[in-house]
Amino acid sequence: MQNTRSSDRIQGLDGIRACAFLLVLGGHCGLKWIPNGFGVTVFFFLSGYLITTLLRLEWTRTGSVSVSRFYIRRAFRILPPLYCAMLLALAAAWLGLLHSEVQWRAIGAIQFFLTNYAEQMPGLTIPLGLSPLWSLAVEEHYYLLFPLIYCILLRAGVRRSRQAALLGVVCVAALVWRAVLMGHFHVFWNRVYTGTDTRVDSILFGAIMAIAANPIMDRFPGLTRKWSGGAALLGILVLLVSISMRDEMFRQTARYSIQGLALAPVFFYIVRYPESIVTRLLECRFMTTVGDWSYALYLVHYTVMFSINTWITTNPVVTIILTFTISCALAEVMRRFVERPAARLRNRVLDKSRASVMTQAVSNV
Repeated sequence: MQNTRSSDRIQGLDGIRACAFLLVLGGHCGLKWIPNGFGVTVFFFLSGYLITTLLRLEWTRTGSVSVSRFYIRRAFRILPPLYCAMLLALAAAWLGLLHSEVQWRAIGAIQFFLTNYAEQMPGLTIPLGLSPLWSLAVEEHYYLLFPLIYCILLRAGVRRSRQAALLGVVCVAALVWRAVLMGHFHVFWNRVYTGTDTRVDSILFGAIMAIAANPIMDRFPGLTRKWSGGAALLGILVLLVSISMRDEMFRQTARYSIQGLALAPVFFYIVRYPESIVTRLLECRFMTTVGDWSYALYLVHYTVMFSINTWITTNPVVTIILTFTISCALAEVMRRFVERPAARLRNRVLDKSRASVMTQAVSNV
């Protein structure tokens, strides 16, 4: 049976965002046993699934995809909090809260979403509180290119199975390229971990699921909840094994492909069965609130954490508590005074754009 919704909000995704951020926070704050890198991989998969689902829904409802409107929505969502986080990190560095060098070339690299390639630029150092922006750079490259490619495929009438297959080829190519970089060129692991060319498949696995087996849009008449649950449990088992393996060659090559495949049945079950215990837990007030804040939390937590480590404590547990509390306060301030006004301005811009298109259409009649 098709899983329908009364709105575009997909239940469970805010809770998944919260889980991903808490993994990132725990690992960054010094709990070495927490796989913060896996948290980023979850963010990537979620972005690929959600953005592609929204584009597919737009195509289904209207018969077209407005790439320009997509860019407007993304710009108003991403840029205002990003600039606030940058100002916070720069102020912390200038005030001595962070012992970090500020290079204007590095700030320029961030503006052009090149943070993930900064280490390959001679003499360039990203300010300490902003280094997690490498993952935002990967996502921005995806946002820039994927809607155009997807729109071309839709307008060309390419079947969904072929769309998914083409994206699958890109995922295989990314795996091969990682193996070449690690095995032949012997690059430092961080080059593979942060590169768009080496990590784009972590996003595309989510896009493939949105296209080929989307639990909110497609029908699966022969699929039972028991089989879905079994596949999700198997996916979790595979994820745990992949996280536990410490061989660096595996970790920087096959790990990302395996995790991308294993996340699919987990996401599928959570989204398809909103009444399940798992999804209801993910939809509790705490998880949805943290999930709603997750973008702002991700942007500011590194600055807060290093300030705490510099001036208060390096104890991981205390650092987590203080970093989470202060970051949540900053995220709420950002939500009220930055994100909400930006969303209102975005809606006005989009309304004007829609009115302009309608006026032009009438004048051409």
